[in-house]
Amino acid sequence: MTADSLMLRSPRLFVLRMSVTDGSGTVRRSWSMPAAPFGAPAWQLPTLAAHLVALNRTQSAPTVERFGAHLSARSGGAVPVPLDAYRYDPLHDARVACWIDVHVEPAQGNERWPRVALSVLEQETGRCGWTRITRHRGAYAVIAHAYQEMTAESELLAGRMRTRPDQGTAEVHGLAEEMRAWCWRAHRQARAEQLLTGAGKPREKKQEKRRSIALALH
Repeated sequence: MTADSLMLRSPRLFVLRMSVTDGSGTVRRSWSMPAAPFGAPAWQLPTLAAHLVALNRTQSAPTVERFGAHLSARSGGAVPVPLDAYRYDPLHDARVACWIDVHVEPAQGNERWPRVALSVLEQETGRCGWTRITRHRGAYAVIAHAYQEMTAESELLAGRMRTRPDQGTAEVHGLAEEMRAWCWRAHRQARAEQLLTGAGKPREKKQEKRRSIALALH
């Protein structure tokens, strides 16, 4: 059996790996699901964004277990999430069509959002294979990227409905629009908080400078 025929027999996979680093070290866990039809960044990044929003709202420390519980809680939703344990190296697994790698650390100091680094690898194997890697750092950037991906997916489905209208595409487009609207609200809230935090930094620096001068005068 050739490698190409094996690929045809093996379902393409979507893999999500979560790594959490705190004072005790780093814990990693990976989950997988079929790549078709919802194992793509547009459909899965909102799940990560929702987890970041929840951590900010509750001010809970990020843990792999907490993220696993977040996935399990969404298992009955309209969009499936990865729930199967994945114990391989996605870089050397030809079945993997998309791999989202997330590294999270607790917020530091006065920060409210956890620190997060996101890498998204999409690849197509074969004679004319290709690979695309996208990276973002910071909760604000990750949520904004989720909104951008969902917007692009919604527009793609809208175009498909215009050329080949059918009930199935209309239902998926409606679902995409709901998720896009949620991503927009989360993005707008995170952006407003980012601007508010940024506006407060010069004021804090000015107050700190005044305190330093007062101490020096005394």
